[in-house]
Amino acid sequence: MEVALHQATRALSKGEVPVGAVIVDRDGKIIARAYNKVETLNCQTAHAEVLAIQKACKKVGDWRLNGCCIYVTLEPCLMCIGLIKLSRIESIVFGTRSNLFGCGLSDHQNLPAYARDINITGGIEAGESVTLLRTFFKMARTKKEKGRP
Repeated sequence: MEVALHQATRALSKGEVPVGAVIVDRDGKIIARAYNKVETLNCQTAHAEVLAIQKACKKVGDWRLNGCCIYVTLEPCLMCIGLIKLSRIESIVFGTRSNLFGCGLSDHQNLPAYARDINITGGIEAGESVTLLRTFFKMARTKKEKGRP
């Protein structure tokens, strides 16, 4: 999770919502890392999880990421949980929940997306994730108050 938090810090420094993701293989080796680039790429699909999955697939030469685990600083949204399941990632470890955009992993048994089971652990380094998010939104409010986009 420390590496994912570093990725989130990079996103914050670039004016992106600070979310970072890291994918490790079954041996615990990092095969991909990414951070949000929605603003940079002007594309809503440029979430940290999506970008990390794209890199991991390229690295392993397959769309199947069997045995892999994704670490992400914020609970994945519906789009990302769907992609995570389709990619056959076996575990998700996330920092803090997102009541606004999260897919409801606290009740993941009722997620309608696909039949694959997935191991889920939440609340890891949640305080660090929340601090980064609060910093981002405080900066965004300050810019808005000063009349900057």
